[in-house]
Amino acid sequence: MPSVVKAVYVNFAAARSADRMNRLATLVRRAELNSLVIDIRSDGGALLHARDADTLAQLRALRDAGIYLIARLVAFKGGPRGWYDPGSEARWREIAEISLRAFDLGFDEVNYDYVRYGAAREPRSRTPIRERTPTVRAFFDFLRAEVGDAASRPISADVFGITLLGPLDAIGQRLEDAAERFDYVMPMPYPSHWEPGSFGFANPAHHPYETVHAALSAGLRRLAELPGRVARLRSWIQAFDLDSSRPMRRYRYTPWHVQEQIRACDDAGCAGWAAWNPRSRYEEDALRVDSPETA
Repeated sequence: MPSVVKAVYVNFAAARSADRMNRLATLVRRAELNSLVIDIRSDGGALLHARDADTLAQLRALRDAGIYLIARLVAFKGGPRGWYDPGSEARWREIAEISLRAFDLGFDEVNYDYVRYGAAREPRSRTPIRERTPTVRAFFDFLRAEVGDAASRPISADVFGITLLGPLDAIGQRLEDAAERFDYVMPMPYPSHWEPGSFGFANPAHHPYETVHAALSAGLRRLAELPGRVARLRSWIQAFDLDSSRPMRRYRYTPWHVQEQIRACDDAGCAGWAAWNPRSRYEEDALRVDSPETA
């Protein structure tokens, strides 16, 4: 495992395309990255390609090229009614089985996204709000025992950026709960997703360094108070065009904006970062890394 992960996100369609994956592997080499976060299926079918042998061969080639491979598994979004019940132990077991298969096929780490109840404009749950955080925490305990400890491999969890400032009872996410049970916590403090006025900026998306650094620093201060802290913080960064205005509008995110977030992660003391673009299209200049910690 690299001591500092420098990654880009690869969506499912890109991961299944030989041409796209070749280009992304070249990007990793040319931009001095070291990792890929790759979507896998989370419904119990084939994880990536139709044949596991093809997935195994693809991942082996990437690992032989020195690339650290993180499987991104969507936990509760996308169920039969648009959202799985986070309290469903049957879903928990399915997630554990998929995770262990991902390790068997060659992934180095499993990353869990949507480890929460639905937020605004997402399907509502009948679970009382007071029960949601304990339920998500119990799921984290399950993953620690049945995946991380069972496989002796690293696991990570994505959380909303705002959880760096405090718990979100409505969706069941609490930074401390994740930090005590995962090897890495990956918050999403995208500058565009903060409300106007956050951290003193009328439009936080226009201040990528200051916004990301302030959010991460707040979270790291909270984690420093945990006596049994396990996880290190590894941040998602914004590599897509979006503004903080309300309603949101397109705003060009240049290589400078991306580099400023990388600088904020480094200065805050994160154990790396992963760039998110939903189309998995990245500008090489935005991801050039001068640090010697690239392997």
